[in-house]
Amino acid sequence: MKKYLLTLLLLFSTVAVANDDFKASITAGYSTNDSVYKGREYYHIPAFVDISYKNLYLQGTEIGAKFIDTNRFDASVFIELQDGHYVKPSKMDSGYKSINKRKFQQTLGLKADIGLDEISKNLTLSPYFSAGNRGTQAGASLSYLYMPTEKIIITPSVSAKYLSKKYTDYYFGVDRDELGGNITNEYNPDGAFEFGAGLYGEYYFTKHISALAYVNMSRYSSEVRKSPITEDRIITNVGAGLKYTF
Repeated sequence: MKKYLLTLLLLFSTVAVANDDFKASITAGYSTNDSVYKGREYYHIPAFVDISYKNLYLQGTEIGAKFIDTNRFDASVFIELQDGHYVKPSKMDSGYKSINKRKFQQTLGLKADIGLDEISKNLTLSPYFSAGNRGTQAGASLSYLYMPTEKIIITPSVSAKYLSKKYTDYYFGVDRDELGGNITNEYNPDGAFEFGAGLYGEYYFTKHISALAYVNMSRYSSEVRKSPITEDRIITNVGAGLKYTF
């Protein structure tokens, strides 16, 4: 996957060299993330690459193209390369290592950004839908852009999404061949919801260099929380980093 993303980065760079339509940023930081599974919290040093060229873009592991771009309404088609969850049995707590590996899926989706100018010029509603061979998601987020000074950006957001039964069954269900240890019953959940809230902040030292920090929290509905392999808690992701914008 890393080699694939690097290849895409090189292709974007080669095509867009010396072109005013080319925009890019690289972010390196540190983050910690709770696991939805009965497993370890994990820490990592992520590196994010955001690139856009005319109506095409690469944002992290998402590749897309805008087909509508107006002041108040944008719409895009996209491919997400790492949707879902990835966990190995060895990363689970003792008594839960009998599960099968869960893998990311690749999804195709549609999303939009709708400016709610009647309420506030800085308020945006962002609905989306995506589908892959392990299930579908549909949801929306509501975000507000606040700039107390020209150098500071603060963006609070809330979100909700629906996970299809096929999705929840793959990632949170338990099959007969996974029984063992503390896992004593099969589990076949119905479709579920995930509710989230987040806060993003960025401070620009110069036109090209900025520092950012974020915290995201989410909680699943009971269909996921009752699974024998998940934790019944609020999932938290906290991170900070430095960004260079070309």
